[in-house]
Amino acid sequence: MTDPRVTRLLDEATKLRLSRRSILRRGTALGLSAAAVSPILAATGKAAPARAPFSIRQERSLNILQATYFVPEGQEAFTRLATDWGGQNNVSVTTDYVAWPDLQPRIAAAVEGGAGADVIEMWDTWPYLYQENMVPVQELAETVGERYGGYYEWVPLTAAVDGQWYSVPHGSSSVAYAYRISLLEEAGLADPKNNFPKTYEELFAVGKTLKEMGKPLGQALGQSLGDPPAFAYAYMWSYGAMEREEDGTTIAFNKPEFVEGMNTFIQAWGDAYDETGLSWDDGANNRAFLSDQISATINGSSIYLAAQGAAEGASTLDYEVQVDPADIWHAAYPAGPAGQFCQLGSRSHAAMSYSANQEAAVEFLDHFYQEDVFIPWLEAQKGYLIPMAPGYAENEMYTGDPTLAPYPAVSSYARNKGYAGPADQKAAEASARYIVVNAFAQAVQNGDAQAAIEQAASQLERVYGG
Repeated sequence: MTDPRVTRLLDEATKLRLSRRSILRRGTALGLSAAAVSPILAATGKAAPARAPFSIRQERSLNILQATYFVPEGQEAFTRLATDWGGQNNVSVTTDYVAWPDLQPRIAAAVEGGAGADVIEMWDTWPYLYQENMVPVQELAETVGERYGGYYEWVPLTAAVDGQWYSVPHGSSSVAYAYRISLLEEAGLADPKNNFPKTYEELFAVGKTLKEMGKPLGQALGQSLGDPPAFAYAYMWSYGAMEREEDGTTIAFNKPEFVEGMNTFIQAWGDAYDETGLSWDDGANNRAFLSDQISATINGSSIYLAAQGAAEGASTLDYEVQVDPADIWHAAYPAGPAGQFCQLGSRSHAAMSYSANQEAAVEFLDHFYQEDVFIPWLEAQKGYLIPMAPGYAENEMYTGDPTLAPYPAVSSYARNKGYAGPADQKAAEASARYIVVNAFAQAVQNGDAQAAIEQAASQLERVYGG
């Protein structure tokens, strides 16, 4: 009689395309002997080939594609750990980093052409778009989740595909308001560290004074992955609108309270904001803040970390940092009439199924998420990436500096793209087309909130109504 554990392992190895290493590890976990696992390795084509002499053994290769890091030490750490792993495993590893807006076009080109990077960083909802081109990694993703205390709720809502894993989450850059303490004091705000505006209308009021001082608020509204959707989705929810209702198809974007909120924002755009933000990408507000052009902006912790680096004489920027890090503080998002919200989704790493190096890709991911590799990589980014799981949330990088406290706290008021539905393929499509972001850009350009919202609602109907 066949051992049911053998049957189970064979089924898992076949369905999940497990690597040789994963099959061996899973077999050990099931209590199977090496002899019992050997037929499974043979049946799945994972039996160890005859080893050629080292001098003529073919070296494997692996190319990894990610978005550029805003904390250079993190990018350097990743390149180093990937290269070290390659040297230890006879794999030639190359790492490529592209600007945030260029990442998805690169993925689309690779998928369409059936050739490209072997491992790719996916952003929140993208696995829904590319799952057919990604290697299933159910066991690995579940193991990583268990290792770090179980994923936060917002992680599988954004990075998994209907509960199935085709990539392994690593967390997300978080967003809070970065602002100049001295400038808000000058604008008449008492004790800015503890009294940052709690509502958008309060923010717009102090922003008007700041702009009159020549130090406006800054907000990117271009087609970029980070800051524009981080603002637009949060503001939309705070004024009672959403892409769709819980039924998944009823569009709830064209709401009277949201039209009113958009009119408020149109007025504030002229009164309080640097209006060149229409063309900003995710790095432009960093430059504007650190060059002493704006007083406040939503951003990851990279502004503060860059100011610290410059103060220590270790700036890597191509412009002069004119802001003292001691003058920077951070605050949570303001609230609107419907409440306080932010948009959050987990990034993840995927091994691509068109790749001839799938086994090496999965082996690398298995290595990358080991604690002695993954945690130092996170630490190199000084808390810029927030956890995908609570197992390291109390690490010094998140708790050691009080000005950074608002960043990990966003998990308590975050929603996913596509809310009140899931972050599914339709939500990914709407995000990729920048429908919500473009509504804001159109509104401030033509001054017609109703028309901008109606046009976006019509586009959302076509995406979600099909």
